[in-house]
Amino acid sequence: MLFSVLRYLIWMASLLVILSVLSFVILLRDPLNADLVTQNSFSGYADYLGTLLQGDFGITYNGGQSLRDLILTVLPPTLELCFSAFLLALILAVPLGVLSAVDNRRFFARLLENLSSLGLSIPIFWLAPILLYFAAIYHWEIAAVGQYNPLYQIKPLSGFPIIDMWFVDVPYRIKIVQNVLQHLILPTLILCILPTMEIIRLIQQRVEFVLRQNYVKVAATRGWSKWKILRHYVFRNTFPFIVPQITRIFTLMLTQCMLVETSLGWPGIGRWLINAVAEQDYNSIAAGVIVIGICIIMVDSLVKIAMFMLDPFNKKGWYAR
Repeated sequence: MLFSVLRYLIWMASLLVILSVLSFVILLRDPLNADLVTQNSFSGYADYLGTLLQGDFGITYNGGQSLRDLILTVLPPTLELCFSAFLLALILAVPLGVLSAVDNRRFFARLLENLSSLGLSIPIFWLAPILLYFAAIYHWEIAAVGQYNPLYQIKPLSGFPIIDMWFVDVPYRIKIVQNVLQHLILPTLILCILPTMEIIRLIQQRVEFVLRQNYVKVAATRGWSKWKILRHYVFRNTFPFIVPQITRIFTLMLTQCMLVETSLGWPGIGRWLINAVAEQDYNSIAAGVIVIGICIIMVDSLVKIAMFMLDPFNKKGWYAR
């Protein structure tokens, strides 16, 4: 176990070094940063790495604001949107994936496969404005852009309005909660399409594999009900299988989140990065690359810990030592 932990720490440190090198190369694209390599590239990179280890990302060239403060402002909305979409995807995909796998007539499974292909083929940058247009035409309550109405003053305690809204001490707090949820629904529905379809596919394949095993067939011949087989065998051998895929799904959601934020005016790091690319603000681009990479590495670390806790073989080896 100790060797595995050391190997993972070395791998994580290597990824962080690669991210810092990539960020340094992006930074040098700006002629104003040419003084970073006055002597040689290695000394300039060492100085840049030292500032990163201190948490100093520099300033933006378009306004001179601190990048660390800006990142702390735009990162929580993106994480809030991604986690909300992933939670909704789990709520929708788990029962649909199981039902499609146990459907004897296969009609529901084929229907889900066609819907999955349709959902994955529709581009997000086209779907988001179309849904926003119909929501506005038919006066749906979810026809809103941004994170919440700026008329409502929400004190940023955690940086997540969906959490901070419960600590607002005003008589109209219910209106604030309603407004935040109305702004969150549409981008969450759009962003959850890809993870929902992917989790449905994973669950369907895994459940079909488990149902073909001999111990499941023996349980069926002993008169076990379908629900009892699902509860004792299928669920226990299916849900842990999804955990290793969380990092990949989260990475895909981050890439699509940029398009959703830009289309719906969500004030997240994806929209901020796209604006930085348009303005050729290389300092912001370099900082954004590092922050997004660190977020993915942190999610992967949490997934590895969850896999260790769920895998009985790892627990057996831990106790044996």
